[in-house]
Amino acid sequence: MEPTSPEPLSPEPTSPEATRSETTPESLDLPAGVHHLCSCGRSRHGWFCDGAHLGTGRIAYELRLEEPTTVLLCRCGRSGHFPLCDGSHGKAPRRRWWP
Repeated sequence: MEPTSPEPLSPEPTSPEATRSETTPESLDLPAGVHHLCSCGRSRHGWFCDGAHLGTGRIAYELRLEEPTTVLLCRCGRSGHFPLCDGSHGKAPRRRWWP
C-alpha cells in the first residue's frame, strides 16, 4: 500500500496581524456606509473590528463612505494611517549618514 499525501490545509482568514509581513497592500471592496476597521490585529473578523481591542489603548478606525469604494489596507505595518495603506511599504528604510 502506497503512502498518501496529506490534504492541503485551507488558508486561515486574513487578519491584520497575520499579514503584516506582506509588503503590498490588500484591496477591500466596501459598500457605502460606516465601517469600523480593526487597528489592533486582534479581531476574529479580519479587517473588521469586533471589540477585541478593549484594554489595549487602541480604537477602531471609523471609515464613512458615501459610495461603494475599494480601499487599500496596510499589510506591512509601516503606514502612518493604519489600517489604511499610505504607500510606506515602498519607501526605502532610512539610513544613518554616519558609520
